[in-house]
Amino acid sequence: MSNPYLTAREAAAELNVSRATLYAYVSRGMIRSEPVEGSRHRLYRADDVRAILARKTAEFGHKSGSETIVATALTHDTPILDSAITLIADGELYYRGRDATELTRSSSLESVARLLWQCDDDPFASAAPDIGAFSSPLTGIARCQALLPLAAAQDLRAYTLETGNVARTGADLLRLLCAGFTSKKPSIEPIHAQLSAHWAGPGQPGGNAAKLIRAALVLCADHELNASTFTVRCVASTRATPYGAVMAGLSTLQGPRHGGQTARVAALFDEAANAESPLAAVAARLRRGERLPGFGHTLYPDGDPRCKLLRRLLSATLGSNKALTMAEELAAAASANTGLMPNVDFSLVMLQRSLDLPTIAPMGIFAIGRCAGWIAHAQEQYVRPELIRPRARYIGEQPQLAQTPLNA
Repeated sequence: MSNPYLTAREAAAELNVSRATLYAYVSRGMIRSEPVEGSRHRLYRADDVRAILARKTAEFGHKSGSETIVATALTHDTPILDSAITLIADGELYYRGRDATELTRSSSLESVARLLWQCDDDPFASAAPDIGAFSSPLTGIARCQALLPLAAAQDLRAYTLETGNVARTGADLLRLLCAGFTSKKPSIEPIHAQLSAHWAGPGQPGGNAAKLIRAALVLCADHELNASTFTVRCVASTRATPYGAVMAGLSTLQGPRHGGQTARVAALFDEAANAESPLAAVAARLRRGERLPGFGHTLYPDGDPRCKLLRRLLSATLGSNKALTMAEELAAAASANTGLMPNVDFSLVMLQRSLDLPTIAPMGIFAIGRCAGWIAHAQEQYVRPELIRPRARYIGEQPQLAQTPLNA
């Protein structure tokens, strides 16, 4: 009888993928694994590995190879390209091999950006970009989308796509996004300090908002190939500047199935606040056959580690807080009746309500934090020769052969 388990090396070899890709399969529930007693190693179910191979063979006529897996990889399935930036495995998130939740203990977004960008010099050592007398009645992402093209038109250095220069442009972009969301001029002050200074309610004890916003920014810095990051890589593969890539990322992020999900979560919070109880708000939604935004994540069946950490930090930092208590009751009611755990979108709104931040704060933290990851992915793409240009599987009507007219 054949062995029902494979080692990591055997499983990766059979799939013809890297170990990082194997671990991604495991994190997505596609391959089951078991710990080896008395060891840090794990064994992987051979039948799961061969099921993936069988599916690839059925869909593509041959086994693996990174160029053959695009059709299944456009959702949360098989990886489509190699990256050394972020790993999601066993329910955890790692930036360049560092546990993202551990980085929140003392790291700023700027220091995490330097880790992601792997630059020799400090790109944040230069002066903040000068946007002149920029004025706009717009707020949030809309303000950023008006500001960035003007800044891009004045920054010829951005056309130099060498890795270190992209990092310097990335530092400017982070500061520009912060300026866009605070309606202030770009500053060299730490981004979390700028956001807390302009957003935090007057009732917050000194330093609490800054500490929590810093942690949230770090947790949002990257998340592998989500929709906005893949868009950024596609744009970068055309050799558009980092400005163009980030503007495309912003456009994608605001969609209601991505970063824009935070607005839907905010609406659920409003319903819970106005209902007899959070449970009543959840019950009303479920009876109407509506989904509960902010719950469940395909990559984290046991719960989003980013949300888990932010909830712990909020509780430890704020203690008794009416908004925080309501959010916890809402999370408990939703999870008990759906089996789904809250995700990062939920925790960003939870943070905003608990600290009495403006309504643009969840999207602002998401966008500014994620920009660090976008720049890292743009860097990685700029050094690759290929243009990202997948093919579509045609399922429409078959072409008709031209017919000779009867009177010819």
